[in-house]
Amino acid sequence: MATPAICYSASEVAAVTGLSLSMVRKLTQNGVIPHVKVGRRILYPVSALHEWIFARTISPGITEKESDIHV
Repeated sequence: MATPAICYSASEVAAVTGLSLSMVRKLTQNGVIPHVKVGRRILYPVSALHEWIFARTISPGITEKESDIHV
């Protein structure tokens, strides 16, 4: 039985999200996507990625402008 991953590499993030590898790297460089640097290696915690994606999910029936309103 394999142990579930707690972190992804940039290429794994690209594969599971459908983003291109260059977009993942660009988001990382701009500090947009959650990541940690360990030595020269950059890792993406799975739980932080889930939270990041779900926090940016727009609910059906709500326009982007309405989603910008914080109550």
